[in-house]
Amino acid sequence: MSAIRIFRPKQHWSVSPRTVLPAGLLFRLFKPQSNYTVVLDDHPVGKIGNEQVRVFEVEPGEHRLYMRFVGLRRSKELRMSLKEGEERQFLCGTSGMGWPTLREASPEDAAQIRGTSISEPPTPGDPASPN
Repeated sequence: MSAIRIFRPKQHWSVSPRTVLPAGLLFRLFKPQSNYTVVLDDHPVGKIGNEQVRVFEVEPGEHRLYMRFVGLRRSKELRMSLKEGEERQFLCGTSGMGWPTLREASPEDAAQIRGTSISEPPTPGDPASPN
């Protein structure tokens, strides 16, 4: 088996004239703590909230990964090839306009991810539950 590890750090909002109006609208339309749906190979596999790490066990081979938020809002799709026993790490967040972002973790990001405990599998009533 191989693994995909995704980390979503706490979003730090900066205030500037360019971001006040879009951020204000987003706060009114959507909860800023909302979870993203993790979509792996065109199938929703779970949700991830702020300051969470989620690990998904996958078979070796080619995979596609993206984050989805509120219907059509989604990050760019990342394609990867995993070998047996390989683990890839990714960082997700939010753009200034409220769109999900996803990128491969840098070595500095990976150190931060290792310092964060893995989220327990969600229970059915948990807001991070895929149901």
